Amino acid sequence: MTKHLKIILLLFLLSCGQSDQLDQKIIGTWTMEKVYEYENDVTEKHNPAQDRWIEFKSDGTFVSDGQPFGRNTGRWTADNEASILYIDSDVDDDDSEWSVTFDKDLSTWTGIGHPRKENTKLIHKRKE
Repeated sequence: MTKHLKIILLLFLLSCGQSDQLDQKIIGTWTMEKVYEYENDVTEKHNPAQDRWIEFKSDGTFVSDGQPFGRNTGRWTADNEASILYIDSDVDDDDSEWSVTFDKDLSTWTGIGHPRKENTKLIHKRKE
């Protein structure tokens, strides 16, 4: 294998590994599909108009909107090793931490750091 081909292969492998990182996979717009609290489906309460969404931008900011809570903005960070998403909201007392997993175009967020949030699970779908 030539030196040039080895470099190309190495760059390809490195770029493939990055796509599995939470801070790369989360970028984009996600629509809220389901909300569970204590394993009960409470989507109708938290997303009655089926219009809630969140957009994660590559500059570390986010914006979300939809009924019944309205618009929200702030900053986000990720712990790629632990697959934890940290949301620092501009709205008082709305910061949160989530363990995030991905399955194709779905992301599942499980709350952490607080007993009530630990029993909350959100399912989002990547907007096309």
